[in-house]
Amino acid sequence: MDQKSNLVETEPKPTINSSDTKAKEQEEVAQLLHDEEDLKDTRCGIGPFKPKWLQVLARKEVYLMVYCLVGMVQGMFFTYTVSVISTIEKRFKLTSKQTGAILTGNDISQVMLSLFLGYYGNYGHRPRWMAVGVMCAAASGFGAALPHFLYGPGEDALALTRSGAFSSSSSSSSLSLEGDNDNETHAQELCFSHPEENCGPDGGGGGGAYIGAIILFFCSQFFVGIAISIFYSIGVTYLDDNISKKTYPVYYSASFMLRILGPVLGFFVGGKCLSTWIDPKEVPALTTKDPRWLGAWWIGYLFIGSGLIFSGSLLFLFPRKMPATLRREAKRVLRQAEKDRREGGDRGLRYFASLAKQSKEAQERPTLPNLKKALKRLFTNKIWVGNLFNTTVYVLAASGYWNFKPKYLENQFRKSSTEANYYTGIASLISLVLGTGLGGAVLRWAQPGPRFVTGYNIFITLLYVCSYVSLMFIGCPKLQVIGPVEGSPIPACSSTCGCSAKYSPVCSEDQTTLFYSPCYAGCTVANASASPIVYSNCRCITNATIQHDDYSAQNSTLFGTATSGYCPEPCNNFFKYIIIQCVVKTIASTGRVGSSLIHLRSVSDEDKGLALGLLTVFISFFGFIPAPIMMGAIIDSACLVWDTSCGKTGNCWLYDSDKFRTILHLVPAVFVFISVFGDIVVFYYSRQLDLYGDREDQVQLERARRLVGGSATLSKSQNLDPPAQI
Repeated sequence: MDQKSNLVETEPKPTINSSDTKAKEQEEVAQLLHDEEDLKDTRCGIGPFKPKWLQVLARKEVYLMVYCLVGMVQGMFFTYTVSVISTIEKRFKLTSKQTGAILTGNDISQVMLSLFLGYYGNYGHRPRWMAVGVMCAAASGFGAALPHFLYGPGEDALALTRSGAFSSSSSSSSLSLEGDNDNETHAQELCFSHPEENCGPDGGGGGGAYIGAIILFFCSQFFVGIAISIFYSIGVTYLDDNISKKTYPVYYSASFMLRILGPVLGFFVGGKCLSTWIDPKEVPALTTKDPRWLGAWWIGYLFIGSGLIFSGSLLFLFPRKMPATLRREAKRVLRQAEKDRREGGDRGLRYFASLAKQSKEAQERPTLPNLKKALKRLFTNKIWVGNLFNTTVYVLAASGYWNFKPKYLENQFRKSSTEANYYTGIASLISLVLGTGLGGAVLRWAQPGPRFVTGYNIFITLLYVCSYVSLMFIGCPKLQVIGPVEGSPIPACSSTCGCSAKYSPVCSEDQTTLFYSPCYAGCTVANASASPIVYSNCRCITNATIQHDDYSAQNSTLFGTATSGYCPEPCNNFFKYIIIQCVVKTIASTGRVGSSLIHLRSVSDEDKGLALGLLTVFISFFGFIPAPIMMGAIIDSACLVWDTSCGKTGNCWLYDSDKFRTILHLVPAVFVFISVFGDIVVFYYSRQLDLYGDREDQVQLERARRLVGGSATLSKSQNLDPPAQI
């Protein structure tokens, strides 16, 4: 019997009037729809290892847990890198532009691979594709820590720990420039002292950026991009294909709230690691608020790499598709047959089962000609194109901001890197969990229409614009430093000290005046055993009981003291800044689930993987890649004090805080405002979107007819209107 005659074969109308009858019919449909190969594809395990006890784990709930676990550990990688980026800059003498270029590594690999991984991977064994990607990310974690083991803690760190060790073991706790220890002279630049720079080829000298470290960091980011490409395209479609369309908002909200713990934990782990000295065996005479403090940035990468190996290995065990998916396909055929019976049609279960099976066999295979057809379908889809524009421009705006936010908090509000990471993590956790949970609940049970969801996205975009503009005016006064800084004269009291450009700020005993270095404060004695280091006999600082015009006095008791690090910050705007961000992010997060629904429901099922892969390509190439480089270069223009050693320029020590604040918020505000035009296009064409799968049976039936060419054999009573062309 040929294909068409098989389709028009009739049988008695089904009478579904009891649970037993329905169960028998479902079993009959399952036998018609699925062969032995389909059943094998639903078994957990790998190779011959597919025991019975393992099959109870072939459930969407178990996959959701593992998916969230992998996403959580993988999410830690990016935010951990962001949290330690300022320490990496100081350790390896990098500019913000160079670190921005390093961060683009994962986006370059996404541009190169996302399109093909999203298209071809959607037809393969998706859990195993994801598992391979996670193993690449694990290798990236260990690779990111490799520069520490190759180059060590660095000469700056070694000098600081050497000086502390010498002072604590010396017979006198106070060491003047007349001391005969070269290590102390090297570590502490005092008035009249001229420490020699170590420009040798070892792990700390030479000045300038470390090219080898830059290459290793870039390669690490490149390979983690492969994992991200697979995880956020294939992983999402696998979840969506194995659950009901109506319950997707709940599952997505749950997965997002669990996965968001990863980025938050990344900030916490970063803060914890940075509170430990770069060489845990040593303890320097510095506090974590001292700008010269170098935290153990490399430890977290080892922890993340180990977590990825464990969680990624679990993905190898999941089946090609869940058993519940086969049952859902059988139920869909039953519903189609029952609807046909109610409308007076004379087709039976066998017809609809045969139609569904033949449509699966007739599905387009992943070939280049079919890829071209799929691309044409996407780029003629107005909703998808509008959403693509909005998302890409928004990522361009937000990526640059989030990459440098911890660094901004350190410089603007004089917070330590540990504090900056903790506050960033807490703000993200509270706002994203509350907002996403509320948004998912509303979409699941209230089920607002597509016009409301897309209109709400316009409101959120404009809210972001207002928040960036308002945060631009919340900051602390520009730091006034006495020394060789633009707009600040060199004090006459230390003009003959022969000070270098080495930046090591000290706060005078009045806890207000900040000097560029102990040398520019005229200090000649350092107590390196104290923490923070205490400098005394400072010519430019007087005791509280002595008037400032007595600098010329020769009695050293007239001179005051200073401590290493910044002065206490009297500005209290930090918590205002964090609170505003929390409120805005909480409101904005309520739209996350709706945005995900629009991404998935604006395209057909067979195009979902390609649509997500192509979205990744665009946001990477036009958003994630240029954003950190562009923002890093602009931020570098606000630098006042550069690290210079051995004639080469390294990282920035001090920024113009007013210029930094304006740049970091004005640039994103402009781009986010531009992105709203994409939201408007989506809103205009969104009326026909089926967000909750209400027309899923009709769409699947029409698609099956189209694929098998069987529409000519259908009676008029069975014809269904095709979905509106978007």
